[in-house]
Amino acid sequence: MTRTMTPIDCVAQVEQHFGPIVAELERVRSEVAALFEAGPVTTTSLRERLEPGSLEFLRNPNLVGGGFVVAPGVLSDRRLYLVWWQGEERDFLGDADAPATGEAIDYTRQPWYRTPERTGELTLVGPYVDFVCTDEYVMTTTMPVYAGGRMVGVAGADTLVETLETMLLPGLREAGATLVNGHGKAIVSADPQLATGAPLTTARDMIPCRGLPLSVALS
Repeated sequence: MTRTMTPIDCVAQVEQHFGPIVAELERVRSEVAALFEAGPVTTTSLRERLEPGSLEFLRNPNLVGGGFVVAPGVLSDRRLYLVWWQGEERDFLGDADAPATGEAIDYTRQPWYRTPERTGELTLVGPYVDFVCTDEYVMTTTMPVYAGGRMVGVAGADTLVETLETMLLPGLREAGATLVNGHGKAIVSADPQLATGAPLTTARDMIPCRGLPLSVALS
């Protein structure tokens, strides 16, 4: 007999997806900090340091992209730069410059950059439409990286909301539950009337996901 999924099972599924992401961001944070503490860093040396491990991590089909985004002015040869791989082919985005400036697109006002810069903590932003990379609803997990007493950038990874729906929706339907972000907005819901990004106005109970700004809500 097949056991019915419970809300606790749904929480476990969420943690199983995002737990390895957090571990990878910790790895990137350690490698980047060591590189900056050793001396001046260039775009080439940063990419060479991160590429092997990042591409191995991004073999996970449930991820759509990931890497490291530098703080303005910390590299010796570029002001802004993304050491980031995206899409099924893991295309490198570091050379995707803004036409008007010849520099990388200014990402410093994006919530996934500004929030960890302000709080110094792990951040999970979304669901939002990623007009820079995918033009689809995504969840972006980022972690600030420090070296020499300053933030040198953020490590991050993207998950498509569509991927989370495929992964989580069957269990959420059995449990009659909704995955919500830290602002109480729906990410994936058993309720077909509750759109992605809509606020959850009523809930009988909220079960937090360990170490993540996410909860499974029972309506």
